[in-house]
Amino acid sequence: MFPSTARGNNPERWEKFLTALDEKLQLGLLDYLKRVQSYHFEEDVLYIVPGNSEDQKYLQRDAVFQQLQILAQDTTGVMSVKVKAA
Repeated sequence: MFPSTARGNNPERWEKFLTALDEKLQLGLLDYLKRVQSYHFEEDVLYIVPGNSEDQKYLQRDAVFQQLQILAQDTTGVMSVKVKAA
């Protein structure tokens, strides 16, 4: 469904997250997450490597990051989200 599902270790969990964003009309955040270079679920942490430095800056903005973390916790069960350098 989403092209970025093949860029990580748990495509079903990632797709569930993206689908939840779509259903909650979080389309701006969804656009940025569709462009990620990669993602990785490790225990209770979701690691995201954005597609470029501009996307990284956006995802690390306080309000956006808090929203990202809350939505990820709710839909995937992770405890925290880490945005790595692009």
